[in-house]
Amino acid sequence: MSAPIQRPRLIEAYFFPDAQLPYGLTVTEVKAAINAAYDLLHDINTFLVSRGYARLEDLLLGNAFAGLLSEVLVKSLSDHSATLVRNAYTGGHPDLIPRGTHPNNAILRALEGLEVKSSRQSGGWQGHNPETGWVMIFRYVVDSKTIPVEARQPTKIVEVLAARLEMSDWNFSGRSETSRRTITASINRQGMAKLRGNPVYRDSAFAVGRKRA
Repeated sequence: MSAPIQRPRLIEAYFFPDAQLPYGLTVTEVKAAINAAYDLLHDINTFLVSRGYARLEDLLLGNAFAGLLSEVLVKSLSDHSATLVRNAYTGGHPDLIPRGTHPNNAILRALEGLEVKSSRQSGGWQGHNPETGWVMIFRYVVDSKTIPVEARQPTKIVEVLAARLEMSDWNFSGRSETSRRTITASINRQGMAKLRGNPVYRDSAFAVGRKRA
């Protein structure tokens, strides 16, 4: 009988209870949202592996898993936050908006809210456009090499960073008239310093750049 799929766990000592968060969001709510996301991924992967499939993060290529994880975290934050709710507008920005501020909690472009991004990268995080507003980064690591699959370390979040970014905190890449590349903007060094200076959760083994005691 194969070993069961492992579920990651959060380390209490890695949380920063005095982290600055917007719109009444609390560190406790962020913790609950991550645990809910962990439960969902664990249940899905347990089922997939029991049926002979690879784990979800091994089935999805490129940025597909990062996008899915972002959606799961947005939904989990919405479920656990008393003040923020998921933006129900398809393609709306930002991902989370203050509760009760827009009809049906749906708006294409809101002036207030929180954008959520998940990434395996340690920096250089991107968006489609430079934006002024609050951003929360969930950085995660994936074990994609251990064999057999059920012996792999579970995918886990190693950093959660948050900051209000201004237009000057982004570098806009754009594209030429003949290019089909997706328009992107990258958080620059100044913006990353803001994010790294306000950790919500940080596994010290994965910390880079500016660190807060």
